[in-house]
Amino acid sequence: MIIDIHAHILVSEILADHGNEVWRLDTVQQPNGGLMVRNKLFTNGPTIKPLIGPGKIVEAMQAVGVDLAVLSTPPYAFYYDLPPRDGEYASAIQNDGLARAVAEYPQHLAGLGTVPLQDITSAVKELNRLMTDLRLSGIEIASNVNGEDLGHDRYRPFWEAVEGLGAVVFVHPAYFEQIGMKRMTDFYLRNLLGNPMETAQFGAHLIFSGILEAYPRLKIVLAHGGGVLPYLLGRMDHGYHVRPEPKRRIPRPPSEYLSMFYFDIITHHRLALRYLVNLVGADQVLLGSDYPYDMGYNDPVQVVNQLPDLSQVEREKILGGNALRLLGRA
Repeated sequence: MIIDIHAHILVSEILADHGNEVWRLDTVQQPNGGLMVRNKLFTNGPTIKPLIGPGKIVEAMQAVGVDLAVLSTPPYAFYYDLPPRDGEYASAIQNDGLARAVAEYPQHLAGLGTVPLQDITSAVKELNRLMTDLRLSGIEIASNVNGEDLGHDRYRPFWEAVEGLGAVVFVHPAYFEQIGMKRMTDFYLRNLLGNPMETAQFGAHLIFSGILEAYPRLKIVLAHGGGVLPYLLGRMDHGYHVRPEPKRRIPRPPSEYLSMFYFDIITHHRLALRYLVNLVGADQVLLGSDYPYDMGYNDPVQVVNQLPDLSQVEREKILGGNALRLLGRA
């Protein structure tokens, strides 16, 4: 079975024609078939394939050989900026819609819900609901919450609940809060540089803060091949050995925690992906496309099949075997 761990859906129930809340989203169809999504604060897109409608998404996935798509919301719909009560409501709307989509196509779709991380109590409550009542596979979270790193102690009850429930956590770079975003307004740098830097910041903070040491059974997937995190590993290890600050929370070098993460394949360079597989092992790498956006892969299966020096066993793990194990379907 070929499984795409990084694919997006916007459930129709969150759109403006389903309610009058100011944070609801509008869609604008483009002449070329793409879809723009907007509210009063931003415009995002266009997509290059269907974003709304699970049947259309299944059809598009099957056209490129994907058997099961693990769907999550686009990052502009985390709604961490809302008051906690509104954030919980917006999360519930999306989780309910996602659960209905999965129930309609159980052989072809799985779902990672969203939780209102601006309020830890509400986030844990919704996490329990989506895992137990809705039977989703886990959650997608942003790389930070309104500029705050998730390795801080106040998020420990959240991580404890995640580990206890066995939820898969897919980490997507934050959309509205990024390191150095004021300097990346030109040339689409917020995506080209901002996204991979955000993922690295998340991963490094989680390592150095001791979250992975405290909760070793977490199942965390980093988008876009882990961003730049895997390529800074030597620098982080060197810092651990020569500086006191990196040793405050962890008893081992950062490199001993890196393989506790999972990574999708979206590196956009064959040698970079080969390095990632060599670094963390084929067991930790998953197929991903970033469907339906233009910064992803149109044919992720081909990307894996063209990677040199992979054994057949490694290829099968990356294409779907690892995801089956992660999702508890093996």
